[in-house]
Amino acid sequence: MPYIRSIQSVPDPEIASNKGCNQPQNQNITTMTDRSIACMLVTHLPVKAEVRRYPQLRGKPVIITESYGSKDLVLDSSAEARGVTAGMPLAEAMARCKDASLIQADAPYYNGTFDKLIKALEQRSPVVERDGLGCAYVGLEGLELMYGGEARMIASLLEAAPAEFNPRVGVAGGKFPAYVAAVTTKGGRATRVPRDSAGMAAFLNGLSIGLLPLSWANKTRLHRFGIHTLDQLSALPEGAVQAQLGAAGRRAWLLAGGVDNSPLTPHRTQQVVEESLTFPSPTITWTPILTGLSTLLGRAFARPEICGRYVRTATIESRVYRLPPWVKRFGFKEALGSRDRALFALKSRLDSVTLPGPLEDMKLTLAGFTGESGIQTNLFSDVRKQEQLKEMMRQLEALLGGKPPIYQMKEIEPWSRIPERRQALVPFDP
Repeated sequence: MPYIRSIQSVPDPEIASNKGCNQPQNQNITTMTDRSIACMLVTHLPVKAEVRRYPQLRGKPVIITESYGSKDLVLDSSAEARGVTAGMPLAEAMARCKDASLIQADAPYYNGTFDKLIKALEQRSPVVERDGLGCAYVGLEGLELMYGGEARMIASLLEAAPAEFNPRVGVAGGKFPAYVAAVTTKGGRATRVPRDSAGMAAFLNGLSIGLLPLSWANKTRLHRFGIHTLDQLSALPEGAVQAQLGAAGRRAWLLAGGVDNSPLTPHRTQQVVEESLTFPSPTITWTPILTGLSTLLGRAFARPEICGRYVRTATIESRVYRLPPWVKRFGFKEALGSRDRALFALKSRLDSVTLPGPLEDMKLTLAGFTGESGIQTNLFSDVRKQEQLKEMMRQLEALLGGKPPIYQMKEIEPWSRIPERRQALVPFDP
């Protein structure tokens, strides 16, 4: 069973700062004692997911890049890529670590990997909130009796993630102190924040304000004022902080004192429809691939859960002969409700795609379902739209207390040689 500890004041050396500063403690800190929330944290999830997919990368410097327009930036990097941090321009990262392996970010793969972890957590607790890639909050109320104690319950949370992900768990009465506990603990272990005010103050003492959900500009401003740690911020008058930083400053002041009353928002599993097939032999030509795609779309749109509905995203996954899997995600500008329209949209997008190698199979995932009301079409296309337009006019008339100033262009004398007499603006009456 993983080791579970209760910290009194053990700040992470990488996070704590300015230990020599005068750090008055805030004696008025209040904490929530009626809630129990765990923060499951998997740091550097993109790198760990890639190492799991390509074991040969283990122990080597790895840089995962992501393109933003014409710029290539670092999304994540392994510990071996020294001097490289997230958000750094790729050129600078390569100058600092020339022998690093470059990998283009595969967002669908990372999100899919984390989704599996979320599902595993949902099997352990009915309330799970996803908060960004690699971070999730779990409600623990009422689970101790089921698991036979808090230690077994937290051990079960740690076991929800693959061992190579080296997850961290923090437990507290609010989301922020639970997150801080997870950040400051070691991989594969859990930390419980003391519930009493003195214990909470000691736990947060000396930790950097960099943990707060503040903008970079506000954090810089606090540093210029000589405020570097959470206890220094919480020792200030609340009004003074709010006067300088506004509502964000007040929230940061409360969090610095260990107070976080924000509720857990349960994660909603997205409904998807999946269909798959295996090619008779690995193929790299588009004709059999598009034929297979048409077959999968036909099966998907024939499913009862999608009948009469529209989709906004499609994901194609394939195993590639002697190469890593190939994954492509497509978002549609407008929701599509038929196989033919979806196939036409995907064909036009696949024209610019280069296959990495022969595909052995194909898996199609449709998501983002919506009803007919989510479709944008011509307002004058049919009688139903005319009725909707009439209803809109009635609502505007009731809102404005009279006829709305909406006009329609109508032909008066189309044969006239004078352009102004050919058409005229008249009050619109559907």
